[in-house]
Amino acid sequence: MKALVFDTGPLISLSLNNLLVLLPKLRDRYKGDFFITPGVRREAIERPIESKRFKFEALQVLKQLHTAILKMYENNELKDKTLNLLNLANSIFKAHDNYIKIVHYTETEVIQSCLDMNAEAVVIDEFITRQLIENPEKVKERLEKKLHLPIYTDENNLKKFQEITKGIKVIRSVELVTIAFELGLLDEFALDIPEPRKTLLDGLLWGVKLNGCSVSQREIERIIKIENSK
Repeated sequence: MKALVFDTGPLISLSLNNLLVLLPKLRDRYKGDFFITPGVRREAIERPIESKRFKFEALQVLKQLHTAILKMYENNELKDKTLNLLNLANSIFKAHDNYIKIVHYTETEVIQSCLDMNAEAVVIDEFITRQLIENPEKVKERLEKKLHLPIYTDENNLKKFQEITKGIKVIRSVELVTIAFELGLLDEFALDIPEPRKTLLDGLLWGVKLNGCSVSQREIERIIKIENSK
């Protein structure tokens, strides 16, 4: 199915950078559907709309849902499937014979929804969840560095998780804004300053990084170099 399933993080990152307006244009170019899950709706709309700090960001996401730029994915089996996958993901790495909780319900729900729909990709900014799918060894390295402990990998559970999630593609908000930049969707901000397009791209990439997207400074520099060479 030609569809992307969004986690909470990228929506928050885009809203905090005033970039949610890109979604209709990106969806039109993509010629597919953008979905969120019940957990994402709770985290990106229902809870923050009751707060003071993130109320307006929640309203921005809600507008995308009301105008059907974002669609809801729900089915009766989603919760049970998500809980099973969540339990498996959190039974992969151990420290002192205790499994370490590394992923959360909503991220897992997004992955499970992608599997159910056979969607093209998930949009997730969080490092651990993305690397658990793409490169689990990096997750182990991150945990050992953070906890200052040797980490044991349950290879059997890891293999089961990899078999289930095999073929899932993960993209981040940094890729979304780079695509928007390439398509010229933000050219109105390439103003009369030195190196306007380089400055614009630098602002976009650092904007999403500082609002939660897992992207290194080295990656940002590499993206800018590539885009400037085109």
